[in-house]
This record gives sequence, structure tokens and C-alpha cells, in this order.
Amino acid sequence: AQEHISDAARVNDCLEKIQTSGHQLLEIINNVLDLSAIESGKTTLASEPFDLKVFIDDTAGTIRTLTDKKRQRFVVEISEGINYSVIGDQTKLRQLLMNILSNAVKYTPDGGEIRLSVKELNPDHHGVCRYLFTVKDNGIGMSQEFVQKIFSPFERERTSTVSRTQGTGLGMAITKNIVDMMGGTIEVLTEQGKGTEFI
Repeated sequence: AQEHISDAARVNDCLEKIQTSGHQLLEIINNVLDLSAIESGKTTLASEPFDLKVFIDDTAGTIRTLTDKKRQRFVVEISEGINYSVIGDQTKLRQLLMNILSNAVKYTPDGGEIRLSVKELNPDHHGVCRYLFTVKDNGIGMSQEFVQKIFSPFERERTSTVSRTQGTGLGMAITKNIVDMMGGTIEVLTEQGKGTEFI
């Protein structure tokens, strides 16, 4: 930009690249800090009342802006009779779902399909509500070798398609930590070329 200061179009292009790089760097720093705080036990879960339906609609709305750009079909299915009035940490739950959903968008080709489904399960033996969130896509899928280490920090699958896609390899490690903090489980079903399902 400094070398071409009189060329407005070129300077603007440089500034856009600087801004994009700045956002990526900030994302990496925030992810590292998040992971560090979780692993050192300095992160606690909030216990606040919120409306699960509003939460799902807001999260889906954010993802829909991404799927629209790639002309992907995004379907949200919520089981009937579900209890929407809950107490929990919606910020952490949103971070968890956004990590999985944004990966689904990222690794699903233009025109593909992503599906989010939400079901209420039977309460646990303490009477605590339990919900099953499933994110399924028909994207590029993953190798079984990579699935074994998907929740390890800084791990990314090494394929020509994935290498061109930006990411830090921290999102899934953070997701697994949040799931563990909430006393939940996470499972991955995937096949290369066929898609992925996070349960």
C-alpha cells in the first residue's frame, strides 16, 4: 500500500487484505485464549434463563447468511413438544453450535445441504433437561484417521481441498471442551465425499 499510495484501487485492495488478515489473527488469538482458559479451569458455565426457540432462530439466522452466499440449503428441524424455557449458558452453547455449523458451511460445496435438528431427550437422574443437537451435511467428509484426532488442538486434515480453506484447528478442541463442561457427549459420523454428521 505504501509503495502504491497514489493508486487508490490498489491501496483499497491492500487495506481489504489487511482487514481480512486482522480478523483472522484476532480469531486465532481469541481461540487460543478460550482454549487456555477452559483447559486451566478458569472458565465457568453461566446459569441463566433463556428461550431455546429464540436461541435456535438467532443461531440459524447467523448461519443462513453464510449458507445463502454459497447457495446451500439450510434446514432447521425442531421436534414437537420441546421445552423452550431453559436455564444454562447460551453463550457457550452458541459458540459450540457455531463452530460445528460454520465448519459444515465451510466444508460443504456450493449448492450442498446442511441440516440442524434439535430434540429433547428424557431428563437425567437429577431431573436436568437434556437436548440432542445434530448437524448433518453432504460436504467433503473426513478420513477415519483424522476423526481420531479431530478434537486435538491445532489438528487439521491435510488434503488439497482442506488446505485451501482457512482455519486454526482450534474450533473442535474448544467445542469438545464445552461439551465436556456441560456434561454432554459428542460423536462424529463421516465418510469422505459423502458428508459429516455431528451428534
